[in-house]
Order: sequence, then C-alpha cells, then structure tokens
Amino acid sequence: METKKVEISQKTIVFTFSLVLGLWFIYQVRSIIVLLFIAFILMTAVNPVIKLAKKIKIPTIIVMLVIYFGLIALISTVIASLVPAVVQQTIDLTLVLPTYMHNLEDMFNAQFDPNVVGNYLSSVPSNLLKIAAGAFSNIMNILALFFMSYYLVLERPNLHRYLLRFFDNRNAESRAEALVIAVERQVGGWVRGELFLMAIIGLMTYLGLQALGIPYALPLAVIAGLLEAVPNLGPTIAAIPAILIGLTVSPYVGLGALILSIVIQQLENNLIVPKIMESATGTEPLVTILVLLVGFTLGGVTGAILAMPIYLTIKTVIKAFSPDLHRERS
Repeated sequence: METKKVEISQKTIVFTFSLVLGLWFIYQVRSIIVLLFIAFILMTAVNPVIKLAKKIKIPTIIVMLVIYFGLIALISTVIASLVPAVVQQTIDLTLVLPTYMHNLEDMFNAQFDPNVVGNYLSSVPSNLLKIAAGAFSNIMNILALFFMSYYLVLERPNLHRYLLRFFDNRNAESRAEALVIAVERQVGGWVRGELFLMAIIGLMTYLGLQALGIPYALPLAVIAGLLEAVPNLGPTIAAIPAILIGLTVSPYVGLGALILSIVIQQLENNLIVPKIMESATGTEPLVTILVLLVGFTLGGVTGAILAMPIYLTIKTVIKAFSPDLHRERS
C-alpha cells in the first residue's frame, strides 16, 4: 500500500496563522466593532437632517449637539419622573399587599404566600437604582458612540473611497458610492421604522393605561416606547412598573395592566413589527421574525437589537457584489 505525503507549503502556514490571528483579534475587539456599527446606524439616522441643515447654513456640530442633548434630556426626564414614582409605589404596594393577597384568594379560591411576592417587591427599588447606576457607568461608551457617529457624519462624503479596493476598476467609484447609498437607505429605513414603531407602542400603552386609570401613564408610555428598541425583552421590562403601579390602585387594575401588556406584545410581535419593517425596508414579515429570533438566540439583547440592521447590511452588500460573482462564474 502506497503512502501519500501531504506537504504543507510555507505560504499555507502563514495564511492559516494570519487567519487565526485575525479572527482572534476581531473577537477581542468585538465590542468596539459593535460600537462602530451602532455609530454607523446613528449616522444613517441623522444624515438626512444634516443634509437639510447644510442647505440652510447650519453647522453640522450644532445639529449633532442638539440631537444628542435632546436624546439625553428625553431619557433623563423619563428616568427622573419614573424611577422615584416606581420606588414609592412599590413601597406602598408592599404595605397593602396582605389585603390584596386576601382579595386574590377569595377571587381564585386559592391560597398565596404574601412573603414570596413581598420579598421580590422589596428588592425592586434597589434593582432599579442598580440599573440606573449601571447606565451611568457606561458613560464613556456613550460619549465614544457620539463622537464616532459625529466623525462618520463628517466623513460620509468619502466613505465610498474606502471600498474602492473591493471593486474592479470598471466604474469602481460609482459602484462603491451606490453601495454606501443602498446600505444607508436600508439601515436608515430600519431606523425610521423603529422610531415609528416606538411611537405606536408608546401611544397604545398610554391610551391603555389611561383607560385603566393607572397613574404616571405618560412616563410609563414613554419608557415602553423607548424599550421597544429591545425586542421581546424590552416590552416585558416596560410592563413591570405599569403592573406594580396598577396593583397599588387595585388587584383588578394590576390584572388589567398585565392583560394590556400581553395584548400589545402579541400585536407587536405578530403584526405591527413585521408590517412596519416590510414597509420601511422591504423585508417580508416572516423573514423579520426569523431574523429577530436568530439575533436574540445568538447575541441576546444586543443581538436582537442589531439583528435587522446587520441582516439588511449583509443583504445589500451581497446584492451589490452579485454582478461580480456572476461574471466570475461565467
């Protein structure tokens, strides 16, 4: 039996080592890559406003500062109005919990242990404070994100030039610019669809909470709209303070807040999100659902948030290079 020798060239060894080293480096800086991609998403969102501002001679830095400080003011206002209310309402709820549990026992003909729920509720104020502290601890990442997106806006007219090496010499610059515009259109459409989706969920939540007579309906609705950016998990988190505050009114109102949350989530997951994304990006509803599920499975909350823009970017890039691939095959 003849033995075959497998010779590995030095070039193959160098290529393999370089590939492994490159993948290791990408893995180590994955958080920076994600931050840069989020900055690109922000750039696509504000670029139409920047173009309009340039026409009326408003400096780019002024527009960016107004947008950033507006976002910070909105989020800070929501936190400042909602967190103290939830903390106080939770404390009040623990005081009247035994009475509510007794009413629930009579309603469902069952027996509940109030200590289990009471221990959980007593930890809610401290958990909210930890979440707020964690948000402020990431202030450096937020600042870096703002600066990245600002410089991407300034560099936007030249972005296509970084892609020229990936195209052949024939119409390379025009095709690179077309690719940037196509990605910008797709991702920008997703951003606009997401903002519209936030507004719809916020409005539905506000109307539902007002109908139930739950206090602080406006800040609760605002936070529900903002958390809509986090698929699946965001609406669940937004429902918790509404249910807690509803329980301070009566057990029936708390139950109504829970039912309202379930109804909105079902409409959102199965109807509103797919239809809006289909209109904004041209993505079919089934594909949208699958992309969100895959993103959440692979990357958790961050993966779910970035799943659609990543999918849209990859789809646009493949479409842009498909003529080259077709020519190579032929």
